[in-house]
Amino acid sequence: MNYKKIEEYVLNIPKFRKEGSIEQTRKFYEFLGKLGQSASIIHVAGTNGKGSTCAYMNSVLTEAGYKVGMFTSPHLVSVRERMRVNHALISEQEFVDIHEELEEQIKLYNKSISGNDGEITAEKENMRKKQGEYLPTFYENFFFMAMLYFEKQNVDIIILETGMGGRLDATNVIDAPKVAVITEIGKDHMEILGDTYELIAEEKAGIIKKGSVVVYSAKRQEVAEVIERKAGELGVLCKCVEKLKNQDYSFVYKKIDFSFYSRYYGYIPIKLNTCAIYQVENAKLALTAIEELGVEVSKEAIQRGMEICKWEGRMEEILPGIFLDGAHNEDGIDAFVSSVKGDGCKGHRWLLFSAVADKEYKLMKDRLIESDLFEYIYATPLKTTRSIRREELENIFAYTDLKVRILDSAYEGFQEILSLKKEEDYVYVTGSLYLVGEIKERKL
Repeated sequence: MNYKKIEEYVLNIPKFRKEGSIEQTRKFYEFLGKLGQSASIIHVAGTNGKGSTCAYMNSVLTEAGYKVGMFTSPHLVSVRERMRVNHALISEQEFVDIHEELEEQIKLYNKSISGNDGEITAEKENMRKKQGEYLPTFYENFFFMAMLYFEKQNVDIIILETGMGGRLDATNVIDAPKVAVITEIGKDHMEILGDTYELIAEEKAGIIKKGSVVVYSAKRQEVAEVIERKAGELGVLCKCVEKLKNQDYSFVYKKIDFSFYSRYYGYIPIKLNTCAIYQVENAKLALTAIEELGVEVSKEAIQRGMEICKWEGRMEEILPGIFLDGAHNEDGIDAFVSSVKGDGCKGHRWLLFSAVADKEYKLMKDRLIESDLFEYIYATPLKTTRSIRREELENIFAYTDLKVRILDSAYEGFQEILSLKKEEDYVYVTGSLYLVGEIKERKL
């Protein structure tokens, strides 16, 4: 099979299975030989900022000379974005080869638990009856492909981003990581993780294990208490970045300057190539996690790695004055609005908005309207079947004095905005990573 056919195949793997558990996933991981044991692993959970934190760590560690495997999700345009070594995405041919290897390992595993390998035991029979054949879900498939790829690449460090949770996430089959990172926690995926900050924090804190160091961000006391309690129960060191000695940030023409206090170098001036205020917190998480990893990293590698790092879809300026931001929950929108307030726009601000139907899109819309930052708002459905419908967009934007236009296509709306905006105007695209992906895939 060629790459395009395999890409189509993996994109159609079911997201969930009716039966099965994390134990089922762990058994297959053990069958594969517990991939990644020779590397130092950083495990990252949270609601907002996971991908950016991973990217900052990857950039600094790469600058320091390490070979780093990074597994993230979701992708914006290409599935190959989910696994990379240092700054390079897995190649199409490598993707094909790893996929075929994983398929073969799944067959061998299912043969071994069915008793068809010539040795039938009570344990195998019980497992066969309990779970039947093991067929990885969409996310598990990518996770195992990534781990096989990193093993072949013989990486020094692996950065693993969880999916929606932590405790029951496929990535949590690993043994204790060197560092467990928990980014800011908000209300998202509540139908699965729970409807309070405490319940969601409990799920995310499930990645904390004996032998790890925990680095976390928590502006809410109830979240901090959950993480600190879990760390205390396991007897592991716990560090909250809000309590660290760091100086305030400042803007310098679409860049952010701040100082990070390192126990090795003292205060280090850091420059971030972004106008997203929320990235300061993610940068602090990344740098603190690297310190706790215990590897040698020079001051110059820290500064250079942070400055050159770019993470697509997070206040990303794709053209002058045109920004894409994947904020897709209430907290994410709040962080987005805070960044827009400091953009220095001298003209009008245009907004292109969409969301998926299982998010708190009404609250997101309210936050955007209440900010009073946008003169023109365009709202459109997405290509995905999870999208909010046009009729619902018309309904939620019906009672506002702002100039709102509802269209059928995100790209149609984007093109119309570009044709109308003046040079001094700014354009923002937010509400969903699906929306960001739709704009980016058109290769402007």
